[in-house]
This record gives sequence, C-alpha cells and structure tokens, in this order.
Amino acid sequence: MNKRVQFACDVEFVSTFANEDYDRTAQEVAKLTYKDMLELLTMKSQWRRDMEKMMEERKSTEEETVDNTNNSPSRLFNVQEICI
Repeated sequence: MNKRVQFACDVEFVSTFANEDYDRTAQEVAKLTYKDMLELLTMKSQWRRDMEKMMEERKSTEEETVDNTNNSPSRLFNVQEICI
C-alpha cells in the first residue's frame, strides 16, 4: 500500500498587520494561591468522579444493548466523555 500526500496548487497570500502592530511582550504569570490550588484539585476530583460515573453508565448501557440485540451492541451513545 502506497501512501500519498497531495497539496492544493492554489496558494493564497493574505496580508496581515506589520510586526510593529503586534504586542509580543511577555506577561507576568500570576502565582497560584492556596485557594486557587484547592479549587483546581476540587474540580479535578469532581471531573474524575463524573467520568467514573459516566463510564459505569456506558458499561451498563452496553451490557443492556448486547442483551437486547443478540450480541450486536449499538455504538451510539449520548455521553460526553472527559479525559483527565
């Protein structure tokens, strides 16, 4: 099997602002406070619990689907997945 890459022949150049018009100065990074860190860890923990709950719901839905359709599971789920 040969792999090929093909690029479009038409190239369009679009003018933008000059380098002097962009402010590229570095911004000072704000330090995280204890409260900020606690909030981040709380959110991460909640997301993990939500993800585990959704995975359990998905697993039970898959098992029910397999049972109801003679081993032909449906792959359509209306579940938002969160990756951490």
